[in-house]
Amino acid sequence: MVYIIIGTVLLLIIAPIVAVLPSARQKQQMAMRRQAMGLGVNVEITSITDPIPKQEKYLSSTGKQLEPNLSVTAYRVARKMPQSWRKIPLVNWTIERRVASEGDDLPGTWCWDPNKPNDMSKELTDFIVAEIVSMPDDVVRVDENNRIISGNWHERGDVDGVQQIATFLDGCARRPEVKVDDDFEDGADGGDDLL
Repeated sequence: MVYIIIGTVLLLIIAPIVAVLPSARQKQQMAMRRQAMGLGVNVEITSITDPIPKQEKYLSSTGKQLEPNLSVTAYRVARKMPQSWRKIPLVNWTIERRVASEGDDLPGTWCWDPNKPNDMSKELTDFIVAEIVSMPDDVVRVDENNRIISGNWHERGDVDGVQQIATFLDGCARRPEVKVDDDFEDGADGGDDLL
């Protein structure tokens, strides 16, 4: 009887300790996030509006439509501020993975949300079209908002997926976001006449 009591007490002490330890999946996610931060990528757990909102998981038990919020991990890279004295306009863009593609310019099931910005640079657009297929399958959204480029995904991949996302985000950040006017490039503001 004494052994049963001692065994029960030990179980009551050890069980909470074991329950707090991270699982193998959580350890893998921590390693992936550590690798991303080592590559200069900010990692944030956030929620976005689900690109596929009409699913049964967004119905309550009474049949009422629920908010289609999707919990994801955002890997973010900041675009460097321009060194120009002129204020370059912001170009905010979003591409999402949906059930079916709605446009011809992006490969696979990727599509612009709502549309591709008109003043977005051709170099950035060409890079996105060419390289978006290299992203892991569980990336659901890539966007740029206020010069912060984000890749939102479920982290179901491995460390190779982290490298693919970091490379894509860095490639987007290295390309100009807006079309550059010729007079902006050539200094056609008349400033050279003052010398």
